[in-house]
Amino acid sequence: MRNKKLVFVLCVAFLAAGSLFAAGGKQGSEAGISLWYWDDTVNSVYDNTIKEFEAANSGIKVQKSLSPWADYWTKLQTALPSGTGPDIFWLNHPNAVTYLPTGHVMDLEPWAADIKFENFNERFYQPFTYQGKRYAVPFMWDDIVLFYNKAAFDKAGVGYPNPNWTWDDYYGAAEKLTVKSGGTTTQYGVLVQGSMQSGVGSFIYQNGGSIYNSDGSKLTLNSPQAKEAIQRQLDMMNNGFAPPGQVVQESTGDTLFKSGSIAMMPGLSIRVSFYAESLGQNLRVAPLPRQQKQATIFHNIAYAAAAKTKQPEATKKFLAFLASRRAAELVSKTFAPCFNGMADLYFKEYAWADAHYIPESINYGYPLPIARNRNSGAAWTLVDNEMVKIYGSAGQLGNKLADLENLVNTELSR
Repeated sequence: MRNKKLVFVLCVAFLAAGSLFAAGGKQGSEAGISLWYWDDTVNSVYDNTIKEFEAANSGIKVQKSLSPWADYWTKLQTALPSGTGPDIFWLNHPNAVTYLPTGHVMDLEPWAADIKFENFNERFYQPFTYQGKRYAVPFMWDDIVLFYNKAAFDKAGVGYPNPNWTWDDYYGAAEKLTVKSGGTTTQYGVLVQGSMQSGVGSFIYQNGGSIYNSDGSKLTLNSPQAKEAIQRQLDMMNNGFAPPGQVVQESTGDTLFKSGSIAMMPGLSIRVSFYAESLGQNLRVAPLPRQQKQATIFHNIAYAAAAKTKQPEATKKFLAFLASRRAAELVSKTFAPCFNGMADLYFKEYAWADAHYIPESINYGYPLPIARNRNSGAAWTLVDNEMVKIYGSAGQLGNKLADLENLVNTELSR
């Protein structure tokens, strides 16, 4: 997952063997441990976190190491088996499926008393559970909410979105919010996207459908519930109430919404500060509309420990600190922490935009849908690529979802 205003930079070269932090090495009586992550927006947060931890643990030194998303997983998959990698590292939903069964990630159940998993909603650590054991400490989360431009609603005389909005309310408002001048659309009512995370995925769950079956072995997008959710969105494009797929690909939904070319859009909750920079007091947040039920897709990052760490006691102490309320307080300046009740610190700055709907929405959230299979990464790429094509051409679905299911399920059966 890429988070708000990400600007990925190359990480500093990992210290050579024999240096203080190489492979968790020692210098004198000090234990050196390392933390790997991929998002530079937490650099200053980690500076403060590490400073506080080291002050309370004089025999331990922590080295943070940033690597861009494009390189992170390649480095990790090489370093963990050899024992030359990090002691603690970021792990997310899609990659947890791949890494947890390998034996290269530390089983944290023996450390549960120090970590205190009871401080986290079970939804946040369940995606990092394997064979009944927990392998990671929840760190930060985001989900999908509805962002809208209050000024556009006021101008069109349309009532604001609210928790009772249904699909009919949502799509009816999209039509009223679409503005044309001289045959040219100057404002679209809504943005629709095929993405399983930020686009149609939540709507499939709202309609009682699913993306994968219960054991994550097969794609289930050709169900009546999923087909209805997707076709309703395509019809918004067919009727001109949502921008064509090509326009979205060329400009991105973020750009269109920030410029006022779209009146409302589902989006990642942590983008609230990003949109506020452009829309100011016209930005508002609401829950996604409901159909058979309320639903949103959430995703979170967690801290995992290397099974081959050479500093297990130091690693345990730092992991316990990262799982503490104080660490969550420090993180809340940049992300929404997973620690119970601490997400409010992140969103309270945007209370004027009704951001309270964001932490409330996690109560009906579904984890990012991932195939529980060694080929989950390839399947995820196939689904995304094919959905881009489907939304790019719009029209009617026909057999497109059946074809997509066959393509993906063949990959999953390899």
